Amino acid sequence: MVWERDVTVENVCCRVVISDEEDALLAAKAAGRVIVGYLGENGNGSFPMAHYLVETMEAANERYLERVVRRERGLPWIIGESMRLRLREFTLGDIGQIPVEPGDRKADRVFHDQEKLAAYIKSQYGFLEYGLWAVERKEDGRILGKAGLTGFDAEGRPELGYHIFAPHRRQGYGEEACRIVLDYVRGEYGPVGVFAVTEASNEASVGLLQKLGFRFRGSECNGVRHRYALAGPCC
Repeated sequence: MVWERDVTVENVCCRVVISDEEDALLAAKAAGRVIVGYLGENGNGSFPMAHYLVETMEAANERYLERVVRRERGLPWIIGESMRLRLREFTLGDIGQIPVEPGDRKADRVFHDQEKLAAYIKSQYGFLEYGLWAVERKEDGRILGKAGLTGFDAEGRPELGYHIFAPHRRQGYGEEACRIVLDYVRGEYGPVGVFAVTEASNEASVGLLQKLGFRFRGSECNGVRHRYALAGPCC
């Protein structure tokens, strides 16, 4: 079977071909179309030519297909917006706006290296469907920091991560960005718990978590880091 869907992204209409037939997917890809492999509820078939797969046609909804088109066309998926900010996936063009800061860890270097960032976009966003996203100021398009989800614990609870670059702190951007993330969690995962881990000495981070409704849950690494959890489910 072959299904075709028209998806409009940034005023450009793109034809998406969904199929459980290898020949149809290969032909569509050769023609420059965006393709999605259809596995069916039993997960039958193998489509190495397709980066995206669905088990049901219900899963291939407008939101999902927009995400697929954006990634295939090198456009960032928009996570959410607030009055001042837009939270979106990073692109390779953002590297010049991401400063190297004294407290950067090994994981932060991903955003300073074109090859590593390309791999992050492909695997983290494309495969896992979550990650740290760019905090973009809508007024001028400037990248102010990072916010998003850094992983899930054994019980399936997402971990909130955030970092506002030094020149833009103490202006409420961190709280605004984190609230977009929490809204996204509510819409994407439902009423799940959310947790965050921060340095015990980072008073600004602790204050932000408390303002967001998180409560202290315990110490890690001999008291160096503290774990906080949102009071009640994210709903």
